[in-house]
Amino acid sequence: MGSRVIPARRKPNLRLFASSALLATWAVMILPAWQPSAFEVADIRPSDPSIQKTGKGRILPGGRIELPGQAVRDLIAFAYGVTDDLIVGAPKWAGEERFDIVAKAPSTATPEALRAMMRTLLAERFQLLIHSEDKTTSAFVLTLGRSPLRVRESDGGQTLCRWIEANNGPRRRECRHITMEEFARELPNTGGIGILLPVKDQTGLRGAYDFEFEVGDFRQAGPEAASPSVDDSGPTIFSAMQKLGLRLEQRKIVMPAIAIDRVQRPSVN
Repeated sequence: MGSRVIPARRKPNLRLFASSALLATWAVMILPAWQPSAFEVADIRPSDPSIQKTGKGRILPGGRIELPGQAVRDLIAFAYGVTDDLIVGAPKWAGEERFDIVAKAPSTATPEALRAMMRTLLAERFQLLIHSEDKTTSAFVLTLGRSPLRVRESDGGQTLCRWIEANNGPRRRECRHITMEEFARELPNTGGIGILLPVKDQTGLRGAYDFEFEVGDFRQAGPEAASPSVDDSGPTIFSAMQKLGLRLEQRKIVMPAIAIDRVQRPSVN
């Protein structure tokens, strides 16, 4: 098993969202401008156990960020762009105890800057210390399919993937100026498509692309989600990828995991 040390505070590495409850708040968007690496202010308090909270965060006008009912594992998953199964060595309380976080960031902060700010908060307030180590895990691999590739080379612009509103029928996903590596990392955070495992890009494609695809409301969880034949109310993500000339296949592969060396209950305000 290989390992390499990673400081808890570091330059953003363009990893994408991991925890769907927290990360569905932001679209995938990466801008080249300088961004701060710490929240302007951050208030952390233990959640009231008598109050049921969804754990879904939101960004309000002016840069106010509200993250109710967050477990430390959720915050680590967001900050380092991994799925929960790629976090190892965390104490039991880190997945059970919940915290309410209210923070202030510049209104122009990008999602990648927010991840960097979260890494800083984890290092300073939770005393998080980590390293990276390889882990063999179940994951989806994105490869080229047998049919012709139906994505377009991008002319530039913002990097994003977003849902296009539809009154009925399959939902339409629009991706612009995104690399296949970024798209693969974003897939587990796309709600309602049944991808609950990490996705690794092995297409060999370089550069950024524009494309669209349609999927039904696909909520099947577990290993059955790997089968294109499991379909709730429309095309699956597997058939959608096939139409683009791509393929999603579940395998056992080696992925970099976040190993916890130290984490403490936070200093509260």
